Amino acid sequence: MYTHNGIISNRQLKILLILQMFNMSILGLPRIVAQLVDADGYWLPFIGFVFGAIYIWVVTALIGGFKGKTFVDYSQIILSKPLGILLSFLFAIKLIISAGLEVRMFAEMITRVLLPNTPLAVIVLTMLFTVHYLVKSGVEAIGRMAEVLIFFVFIPLIFVLIFISVKADYEQLLPFFQSNFEDVVHGGFIISTAFMPLEFVLVLGAFVNQPKKIRGECLKAIAVVSVIQIIVIMLTYTGIGVGEAKREVWPVLILMESIQMPGSFIENQEVLMMAWWIMSVYMYICGGMYVASLIIAQLFNFERKNVTVLPLIPIVYFVAIMPASFVHTYHYFIDFQSKWGLIFLFFVPLILWIIAKMRKVGDKNEAI
Repeated sequence: MYTHNGIISNRQLKILLILQMFNMSILGLPRIVAQLVDADGYWLPFIGFVFGAIYIWVVTALIGGFKGKTFVDYSQIILSKPLGILLSFLFAIKLIISAGLEVRMFAEMITRVLLPNTPLAVIVLTMLFTVHYLVKSGVEAIGRMAEVLIFFVFIPLIFVLIFISVKADYEQLLPFFQSNFEDVVHGGFIISTAFMPLEFVLVLGAFVNQPKKIRGECLKAIAVVSVIQIIVIMLTYTGIGVGEAKREVWPVLILMESIQMPGSFIENQEVLMMAWWIMSVYMYICGGMYVASLIIAQLFNFERKNVTVLPLIPIVYFVAIMPASFVHTYHYFIDFQSKWGLIFLFFVPLILWIIAKMRKVGDKNEAI
């Protein structure tokens, strides 16, 4: 068992999802949307929200029929034990790869901004052992940590965004609505991959104290993230221009580096401004490691569910250091999100829900 009870509130779930969605993808978001639809990029989060709402409906419809059960439990009920075990194992692998690529991208950013002379391996291992300390304490500890970090993330972020908005050149947002419908829909789909942490709900839903409110809390979470995406894209365009946003890998970082705070005596101001992002990435990796470790512990029927956290560290570390360079890491990260991100976020839950309805298994009242 975990050292603390395994229950989180709906508020904690919402905060967790907001922090986890606010991960590495936010830094490169203006570049991606600028390459797709030029100056219309700040409209894409609206389309992304629609996709996100569909993902939420599918995920919550599935878990609503199996209250108190995790993915490992109900996948075996729906598909049979062998197929359920196989699917759960694949889910754990997917989470491990996601965590590994995320921590590698995190290490690349830290090397560029904070610690240029520190080996990537040291940064990766430091992050993973820090994650291990929180994850081994269970989901309640993760939820409480999220409630604390949310203030440290959004208070400085709001301050910085307000300061940028005052000096922004809003002519960079013109002209309006120049992109075709297909590009806008495709861009909205790409934006929606930032909602991948919703797949954690397939497991975390079993530990929420009011399961009927999960759908509403998830919708609130993606609404908050979508608004932030719109603001970040707009301010990046107005701060450094659409053309520069296309060229830079991390245009948000370039925007932060260009800020000159009044009366500041700190040379590298972007270090302070990126603190919010570091905390968000930390919570994302915690979520992935926790869910993966819980799935593996359930598959092997371990009495202590946190016993699998430490053995996952070398596996995630191996995934993180596998890419030969930053360029390879970036392409792996983007390709994995766009090609594999929806498997357990949409397709698997949808198929399981359809099979469960056909086989008439699960609770009759599945509304959440």
